[in-house]
Formats: sequence, C-alpha cells, structure tokens
Amino acid sequence: MTRTLSSGLILILCFLLSCPALAADAAAPAKEQAKKSNGGFEFNKKDPIYISSDWMEVDQKQNTIKYKGRVVAVQADMTMRSETLTAYYDVELKQMKQIVAEGKVNVTQGARVATGDKAVFDDKAKTVTLTGSPVMRQGNNQVSGSKVVYYVEQDKAVAEGDGKVRVQATIFPDELKGREQGDAKGK
Repeated sequence: MTRTLSSGLILILCFLLSCPALAADAAAPAKEQAKKSNGGFEFNKKDPIYISSDWMEVDQKQNTIKYKGRVVAVQADMTMRSETLTAYYDVELKQMKQIVAEGKVNVTQGARVATGDKAVFDDKAKTVTLTGSPVMRQGNNQVSGSKVVYYVEQDKAVAEGDGKVRVQATIFPDELKGREQGDAKGK
C-alpha cells in the first residue's frame, strides 16, 4: 500500500514538473511579456502547475492522471477550467504525451480566451485542438468553426467548418492596428 501510494505521488510530481501546459512567463513585466508572447497559447514546461478538482485518479497501468469536477489548472498567467482533465504520460520519457480537457472548456491568458467542449493539447505535434463549438477571442476579435487548431511552433491557427458549421470571424481593424503598432514599437 505504501509503495503504491509513494509511486502515485511520484507520478503526480512528474506530472506537475513536466506537464506541457499552455502559458507564458507571468513574472515578466507586461511590456516584456508582450514581447515574448507570440500571440497564441504556448507550451510551458518550467513553471509549476496548480490543479484543483473534486476528484483525482492516477492509473499506472493506463499511464493516466484524471481530474473530475470543476477542474481548474493554473500555470503562470494561464488558467484552464473544465469538467474533466486527463493527462496521458510516457513513464520512460517522464513527460506528458497529451492532455485532454472536456466539458465547458475555458482557457484564458491575458486578453486571449479559448472556449469549447473539448481541448486536446498534443506535446508531440505541438498543437492545441479545440472542438465542440470552439471560439477563440483576443480582445473583441474572434473566430469560430467546427474545429480550431493552433500550431504552437508555427504560431498559426486554422479554423475549419464541417459543411453544417461555417467558419465565422469578427475582426475590429482598429484593435489590429493598435496591436501592430505596439509590436513595431517593441522591436
């Protein structure tokens, strides 16, 4: 019993230390952080992650950690809320392979907000895939579709329709102009 409990705690610590959650460095001043941030959510393996939920299970045979019930995960300036959160990890490599958040998913980081029914963070592919009425917002600008995929390393997002749901975008040119001017000053 003690060995199993000890192994479970080690797995949880590995999860907390190596999880590829999305965030930027919260300790940096706002100007410096705006320079570092590439406009999208980022994988972050160095800052601690704080998770609260109503229930948690570590399954060593399936290499998963599941959180259920009002899940809140916070890392630096990123906060993710969902009904469930499942982390799939590789024991040999001591790292996360994939994190799946389901049920009323809401991810916020600064002025960026992503919502949907399901979010899949894939560390190998370096993607975040949002489905189930996904909406991504930055300020008043927003895009939605049947699926939105954010490619972390390429700083690129792709919104897709499925024949029933079309891609919808709302763009405020003044906000984009202000952002571009801010980017030019920061260089």
